[in-house]
Amino acid sequence: MGAPVGNRNRAKHTAVVGLVASYLDAQGIAATANRRPARISEGIGDVRPDIDAEGLAVTVTSRVDQRLAPDLDSAVSTARLSGADVGALVMWRSQRDTAQSYVVLTLDDFAKLIRLARPS
Repeated sequence: MGAPVGNRNRAKHTAVVGLVASYLDAQGIAATANRRPARISEGIGDVRPDIDAEGLAVTVTSRVDQRLAPDLDSAVSTARLSGADVGALVMWRSQRDTAQSYVVLTLDDFAKLIRLARPS
């Protein structure tokens, strides 16, 4: 795996992923933060989002200068490769509470999310 989406500082990225996963857990959403491999050789063929949240693949960016299109494209690709139904990008805002982070979806994934939320 390459550098984390949104921040080349792995320690900061790992901390932000933990904050987002903890926030989702506190909201009653089962969220598991995935550990990034320490070496590239350990990550070959291992395509996982930053967070698995009840069938959703969540990619987190802690980048200060937001790059919406490439980061969302990366989140969607990661979701598809990991077999998740929906991919989402969480854009953490360093000067705000974690709850004030943005969540971005493609329109296609937004429609899938609504369908998944409907009672069976």
